[in-house]
Amino acid sequence: MKPFDWHGLWSPEMHPLEVIFRVSVVYLFAQLVLRLLGRKELGRYATFDLVLLFLLTVCLRRTMVGDDNSLTTAFLALVTLGSWDRLFSWLSFRYRGAGRVLEGRPLELVREGELVHDNLRKTRISQRELLSQLRAKGKDDLQQVRAAYLEPNGQMTFLFREGASSH
Repeated sequence: MKPFDWHGLWSPEMHPLEVIFRVSVVYLFAQLVLRLLGRKELGRYATFDLVLLFLLTVCLRRTMVGDDNSLTTAFLALVTLGSWDRLFSWLSFRYRGAGRVLEGRPLELVREGELVHDNLRKTRISQRELLSQLRAKGKDDLQQVRAAYLEPNGQMTFLFREGASSH
Protein backbone atom coordinates (compact mmCIF):
# COMPACT_ATOMS: atom_id res chain seq x y z
CA MET A 1 0.00 0.00 0.00
CA LYS A 2 1.25 3.47 -0.96
CA PRO A 3 1.62 6.11 1.73
CA PHE A 4 -0.98 8.86 1.76
CA ASP A 5 0.10 11.66 -0.62
CA TRP A 6 -0.89 14.83 1.26
CA HIS A 7 1.03 17.07 -1.13
CA GLY A 8 -0.40 15.46 -4.29
CA LEU A 9 -3.89 15.78 -2.89
CA TRP A 10 -3.66 19.58 -3.08
CA SER A 11 -1.13 20.18 -5.91
CA PRO A 12 -2.97 21.12 -9.11
CA GLU A 13 -1.56 20.02 -12.44
CA MET A 14 -3.43 22.67 -14.44
CA HIS A 15 -3.04 26.42 -14.21
CA PRO A 16 -5.98 27.89 -12.25
CA LEU A 17 -6.88 30.29 -15.08
CA GLU A 18 -7.08 27.37 -17.50
CA VAL A 19 -9.46 25.57 -15.13
CA ILE A 20 -11.65 28.67 -14.84
CA PHE A 21 -11.64 29.15 -18.62
CA ARG A 22 -12.42 25.50 -19.41
CA VAL A 23 -15.19 25.25 -16.81
CA SER A 24 -16.72 28.54 -17.98
CA VAL A 25 -16.76 27.55 -21.65
CA VAL A 26 -18.25 24.12 -20.91
CA TYR A 27 -20.86 25.59 -18.54
CA LEU A 28 -21.94 28.26 -21.01
CA PHE A 29 -22.07 25.75 -23.88
CA ALA A 30 -24.10 23.28 -21.77
CA GLN A 31 -26.53 26.09 -20.87
CA LEU A 32 -26.94 26.91 -24.55
CA VAL A 33 -27.54 23.28 -25.52
CA LEU A 34 -30.06 22.76 -22.72
CA ARG A 35 -31.80 26.00 -23.67
CA LEU A 36 -32.04 24.85 -27.29
CA LEU A 37 -33.37 21.46 -26.16
CA GLY A 38 -36.41 23.26 -24.83
CA ARG A 39 -38.16 23.60 -21.53
CA LYS A 40 -40.51 20.70 -22.15
CA GLU A 41 -37.61 18.29 -21.89
CA LEU A 42 -36.40 19.87 -18.65
CA GLY A 43 -39.81 19.74 -17.01
CA ARG A 44 -39.99 15.99 -16.93
CA TYR A 45 -37.32 13.63 -15.72
CA ALA A 46 -37.85 10.24 -17.26
CA THR A 47 -35.20 7.56 -16.87
CA PHE A 48 -33.51 8.43 -20.15
CA ASP A 49 -33.32 12.12 -19.11
CA LEU A 50 -31.51 11.21 -15.90
CA VAL A 51 -29.15 8.91 -17.78
CA LEU A 52 -28.42 11.74 -20.23
CA LEU A 53 -27.65 14.15 -17.39
CA PHE A 54 -25.41 11.58 -15.72
CA LEU A 55 -23.52 10.85 -18.94
CA LEU A 56 -23.11 14.57 -19.63
CA THR A 57 -21.28 14.99 -16.35
CA VAL A 58 -19.05 12.02 -17.08
CA CYS A 59 -18.27 13.28 -20.59
CA LEU A 60 -17.60 16.85 -19.55
CA ARG A 61 -15.50 16.21 -16.44
CA ARG A 62 -12.28 15.57 -18.33
CA THR A 63 -13.00 18.47 -20.65
CA MET A 64 -13.14 20.79 -17.67
CA VAL A 65 -10.30 19.55 -15.47
CA GLY A 66 -8.39 17.10 -17.65
CA ASP A 67 -6.45 14.49 -15.68
CA ASP A 68 -6.03 16.82 -12.71
CA ASN A 69 -7.40 15.00 -9.68
CA SER A 70 -6.30 17.52 -7.06
CA LEU A 71 -8.80 18.86 -4.59
CA THR A 72 -7.63 22.38 -5.42
CA THR A 73 -8.71 22.02 -9.04
CA ALA A 74 -12.00 20.36 -8.07
CA PHE A 75 -12.80 23.17 -5.62
CA LEU A 76 -11.86 25.81 -8.18
CA ALA A 77 -14.10 24.17 -10.80
CA LEU A 78 -16.98 23.98 -8.32
CA VAL A 79 -16.58 27.64 -7.29
CA THR A 80 -16.49 28.66 -10.96
CA LEU A 81 -19.72 26.77 -11.71
CA GLY A 82 -21.37 28.20 -8.62
CA SER A 83 -20.25 31.70 -9.55
CA TRP A 84 -21.75 31.49 -13.03
CA ASP A 85 -25.00 30.19 -11.57
CA ARG A 86 -25.07 32.96 -8.96
CA LEU A 87 -24.30 35.62 -11.60
CA PHE A 88 -27.11 34.44 -13.89
CA SER A 89 -29.51 34.30 -10.96
CA TRP A 90 -28.59 37.84 -9.91
CA LEU A 91 -28.84 39.17 -13.47
CA SER A 92 -32.27 37.57 -13.87
CA PHE A 93 -33.44 39.10 -10.60
CA ARG A 94 -31.95 42.54 -11.21
CA TYR A 95 -32.72 43.07 -14.91
CA ARG A 96 -36.03 42.05 -16.45
CA GLY A 97 -34.53 41.75 -19.96
CA ALA A 98 -31.78 39.46 -18.69
CA GLY A 99 -34.41 37.33 -16.96
CA ARG A 100 -36.34 36.92 -20.20
CA VAL A 101 -33.19 35.87 -22.05
CA LEU A 102 -31.75 33.61 -19.34
CA GLU A 103 -34.93 32.05 -17.99
CA GLY A 104 -37.43 32.52 -20.82
CA ARG A 105 -41.08 33.52 -20.67
CA PRO A 106 -44.21 31.47 -20.13
CA LEU A 107 -45.60 30.28 -23.45
CA GLU A 108 -49.38 30.22 -23.93
CA LEU A 109 -50.68 26.80 -24.97
CA VAL A 110 -54.44 27.30 -24.50
CA ARG A 111 -56.46 30.51 -24.88
CA GLU A 112 -60.14 30.55 -23.89
CA GLY A 113 -60.49 26.77 -24.27
CA GLU A 114 -58.77 26.68 -27.70
CA LEU A 115 -55.35 25.22 -28.41
CA VAL A 116 -52.62 27.60 -29.55
CA HIS A 117 -51.31 25.25 -32.25
CA ASP A 118 -48.24 27.30 -33.22
CA ASN A 119 -46.94 27.23 -29.64
CA LEU A 120 -47.76 23.53 -29.23
CA ARG A 121 -45.81 22.81 -32.41
CA LYS A 122 -42.92 25.03 -31.30
CA THR A 123 -42.65 23.21 -27.96
CA ARG A 124 -43.35 19.76 -29.43
CA ILE A 125 -46.24 19.17 -27.02
CA SER A 126 -48.99 17.00 -28.42
CA GLN A 127 -52.65 17.56 -27.67
CA ARG A 128 -52.65 14.17 -25.97
CA GLU A 129 -49.81 15.23 -23.65
CA LEU A 130 -51.53 18.53 -22.81
CA LEU A 131 -54.79 16.72 -22.03
CA SER A 132 -52.88 14.28 -19.83
CA GLN A 133 -51.50 17.22 -17.84
CA LEU A 134 -55.02 18.66 -17.62
CA ARG A 135 -56.36 15.37 -16.22
CA ALA A 136 -53.58 15.42 -13.63
CA LYS A 137 -55.16 18.69 -12.43
CA GLY A 138 -58.53 16.96 -12.02
CA LYS A 139 -60.18 18.32 -15.18
CA ASP A 140 -61.01 16.59 -18.44
CA ASP A 141 -62.57 19.29 -20.60
CA LEU A 142 -60.45 21.83 -22.46
CA GLN A 143 -63.42 24.24 -22.43
CA GLN A 144 -62.91 24.60 -18.66
CA VAL A 145 -59.49 26.13 -19.31
CA ARG A 146 -59.26 29.89 -19.63
CA ALA A 147 -55.51 29.69 -20.29
CA ALA A 148 -52.65 27.21 -20.07
CA TYR A 149 -48.95 28.04 -20.11
CA LEU A 150 -45.68 26.19 -20.43
CA GLU A 151 -43.58 27.83 -17.74
CA PRO A 152 -39.84 28.49 -18.12
CA ASN A 153 -39.13 25.62 -15.69
CA GLY A 154 -40.96 23.15 -17.98
CA GLN A 155 -44.12 22.80 -15.88
CA MET A 156 -47.61 23.44 -17.24
CA THR A 157 -49.90 25.91 -15.49
CA PHE A 158 -53.67 25.89 -16.04
CA LEU A 159 -56.03 28.78 -15.27
CA PHE A 160 -59.63 27.62 -15.12
CA ARG A 161 -62.83 29.50 -15.87
CA GLU A 162 -64.88 30.66 -12.91
CA GLY A 163 -67.23 27.91 -11.77
CA ALA A 164 -65.48 25.16 -13.74
CA SER A 165 -66.13 21.92 -11.86
CA SER A 166 -64.12 18.71 -11.93
CA HIS A 167 -65.60 15.67 -13.64
